[in-house]
Amino acid sequence: MKFEFREEHGVAIEGAKQGVPAPEQGVRRLDFDLPNKLLAQLVGAGAAYLSIMYVAFQAGTGLGLIFVVFGLVPVAYYGLPLMMQQASGPNKDDVPRKGAWGIDTASGYLSGRAAYAQVMTVPLLMVAWAIFVAVIT
Repeated sequence: MKFEFREEHGVAIEGAKQGVPAPEQGVRRLDFDLPNKLLAQLVGAGAAYLSIMYVAFQAGTGLGLIFVVFGLVPVAYYGLPLMMQQASGPNKDDVPRKGAWGIDTASGYLSGRAAYAQVMTVPLLMVAWAIFVAVIT
């Protein structure tokens, strides 16, 4: 097996063996840009979905463990990024925006309404599906 080393950051790997330090990279603050109200609505929609489905299938035995697992998934999905964001420290380069809120995405800046539509479409459809299932069962 042969290992091939290539140049990174303008410094050859062999140079690093000779005591030349690699250039420092700044750690970028993790920023998720979701307002607290929108995050609360996401968690509320998830809780509503689980509650409605639990009531609809309450007669089933052995569903308790399944719903505990289903409940832990959103907690981990939203809780871990929030913990990572808090651990990364304050954002000193952030310029506060006045007026309507929005979020920066890979495809550009989204207004608050467009961001709400993108973020809440699937959770609201899940709640609608849970209500539909609860009605037909």
